Amino acid sequence: MNTDITALLEIEWSTILPFLVPVVFLNVLLIGVALYDWVKRKDLIATPYSWLMAILLVQSLGPILYLVIGRKVIRNDYSRKS
Repeated sequence: MNTDITALLEIEWSTILPFLVPVVFLNVLLIGVALYDWVKRKDLIATPYSWLMAILLVQSLGPILYLVIGRKVIRNDYSRKS
């Protein structure tokens, strides 16, 4: 394992930050939107906790998959009274 952090000091952060900040911001925004929607709809979603793990652990791809696929997978709970 490389623990030499002097390589980080040699990076020109001023050239990387303009590209890195929007990517990090969009990722955090995507996770926030997915988590907000998950909280609102967790009683309706089939396997809600597996989708929560996907949102939190699979960066960028998990929230996208949840918003595209997970929202449409509705629990078929016929025992629930309406």
